[in-house]
Amino acid sequence: MPGPRDSLAELNRVLDLTDQGRFAEVLEHLGDRGPEAIESSPTLALHYGIAQGRLGRYSDSAQWVKIALDGAVAHGDRVLEARTLNARGAIALESGRPDEAQEFFGRALAEAKELNDHETVGRCCNNLGIISNLRGKHSEAVAAYTMALAAYQQAGSLPGVATTEHNLRITYRDLGHLEQALKAADRAVSTAEAGGNRALAAYARVGRAEIKTLAREPAVAQREVLHALAVHREMGDVVWEAEDLRVLAMTQAALGDLTDAEETYRDVLERADLHQRPLLAATAGHELARLLAGQGRREEARETAHTARVQFAALGAEAAVDQLDAFLETQLGHTG
Repeated sequence: MPGPRDSLAELNRVLDLTDQGRFAEVLEHLGDRGPEAIESSPTLALHYGIAQGRLGRYSDSAQWVKIALDGAVAHGDRVLEARTLNARGAIALESGRPDEAQEFFGRALAEAKELNDHETVGRCCNNLGIISNLRGKHSEAVAAYTMALAAYQQAGSLPGVATTEHNLRITYRDLGHLEQALKAADRAVSTAEAGGNRALAAYARVGRAEIKTLAREPAVAQREVLHALAVHREMGDVVWEAEDLRVLAMTQAALGDLTDAEETYRDVLERADLHQRPLLAATAGHELARLLAGQGRREEARETAHTARVQFAALGAEAAVDQLDAFLETQLGHTG
């Protein structure tokens, strides 16, 4: 049985791998120890669960995060309890249950504020910002991201700052403020690179590539996406790989490679279904519908758009639903 020194070394190793986004290695490293050894440490169970989720295994992730939460409560570890509640919220959000996610984030945030756990405050505010943006409440999203940035800066968390800037980019994108979106994307990339997190830096580059595509620079954007895709494939990050492919499809469509774009979008839809990621499916479906409509394939476009609308509605993404309704009515002659 490992002693305290071995246990501390084990924990530090797992934390280091997690901070670098090397989730496949986390699973390999902890998997060699067996489930009983992981269950004995709520912290290891939490990181094992987080790694499962980052690799698209949400049912396994939920199981391990619950084990971590039960252990944190049993040990009276309130800091770990708050972080685990946030992780449960993240799983719910990725799985398409924003109301449940918001409840977990709210509980975690209240606990973290009381404990002055700035890192967890940052995570919760960032996640609450995602929900606000999803619901089209952009001013609330910006306010949440601003609080997240302040908390992450107090905690000295470069990955947290980079992630929040990346999400702030999405809000500016949705508002049509591409110049501000690009500035936020640039900050996300530089901060992630300064923190030495290759996976996150690649993810941030894909976010910047999306803005560059919208700003009519698809060739430059595509080079960034292909680089990021290679990084995520090397690291076995199938969740972010699927996001890379969606933006790759955007660049292909913008460059006129319509057959390749359609094929890539359909690959993304299959992956989103496999990994149970309804927001990715809805977003890719919306973009594919527009691609099909542009080719005069109205029936296929209508069916694809309707599926995306149902998915967005289930997520409470009212702004996206309104956009799809307008698309269906003005471009496809369909209402209801």
